[in-house]
Amino acid sequence: MDFKQYIQDIPNHPAEGILFRDIQPLLAAPKVFEDACNDMLDLVDFHLTDYYVGIESRGFIFSTALAWAGNRGNILIRKAGKLPPVDLVTIEYGLEYGRDTIQMQKGSGKVILVDDVYATGGTMTAAKQLCELAGYEVIDTLCLLDIGIVKKHDTKCLIYY
Repeated sequence: MDFKQYIQDIPNHPAEGILFRDIQPLLAAPKVFEDACNDMLDLVDFHLTDYYVGIESRGFIFSTALAWAGNRGNILIRKAGKLPPVDLVTIEYGLEYGRDTIQMQKGSGKVILVDDVYATGGTMTAAKQLCELAGYEVIDTLCLLDIGIVKKHDTKCLIYY
């Protein structure tokens, strides 16, 4: 299926010169969303994992769907202050537009990290480090789409620009 037809280009958002890829049309089409999730599952060996880990916030959409479809658990990486303060691990990292802080609760098991968009890799790299600091083994990383800012990386993506 040509999933790109369900991704809307929004120029100059969130800032001048940025081309935003809006995934809302894909999410709004039930069969397309289901097909995208099934195709994402095909990109990884989900039988080797215990959990999918969704990166705030749109990564939650896909990690939850993949965890349900693959009969695995779902864990969330949240921005600072969003999780209960129990066994938290925190990491600060650089973004295209500044800095951010993410957190997750300590645990163990094999995980696949999930986000919606792969741009520069900063968030995925920080999330991987966070998972490892929290006690998890990251066996793969997965995104719906790669918007082509970084040409070479190990994250598996369903759609490439």
